[in-house]
Amino acid sequence: MPDNEDNRPAGKTPRESASTLSESMMPDQLNHHGNVFGGEILALVDKAGGVVARRHARMPVVTVMVDRVEFREPVYANDFVEAHGRLIRVGRTSMEVMVTVEAEQIESGKRRTTNRCFLTYVALDMLNGKPAPVPPLILETDEDRRLHEMAERRRDRREAEAEDEGIEP
Repeated sequence: MPDNEDNRPAGKTPRESASTLSESMMPDQLNHHGNVFGGEILALVDKAGGVVARRHARMPVVTVMVDRVEFREPVYANDFVEAHGRLIRVGRTSMEVMVTVEAEQIESGKRRTTNRCFLTYVALDMLNGKPAPVPPLILETDEDRRLHEMAERRRDRREAEAEDEGIEP
């Protein structure tokens, strides 16, 4: 397989790296309001996002940014929680992942979307720990293209904000 000009591996689709992590929420994860700590949910979100990024890059990754976190509904003890991650944008060494969290009350079967988060990861070369090129993202569906366009707008916004603040993006 010939290398392209920036020595990146062949492209991959979002389906190839999509992942779901699941966990039952327990009483020791509750805050004083009786809901699961936001930090517990964020840890699950970061784990799910990290799996997506690692599956795409096939190398170690680090979280470099959490761009947006939406807490739409509380999660309760005994809820079964699933964090669904999918890749939505890829740069040369970075990957943006959207993670959607669903909670299910097992006894009733009622499911609800409780969180949506956008995280950016950077792949690291296994030999020297420096940022490493990742495969480009192949957008297959209208939903892939829609989410990618949203990610591009977020990236443009971040770059404009960094310029306004006089810092490098």
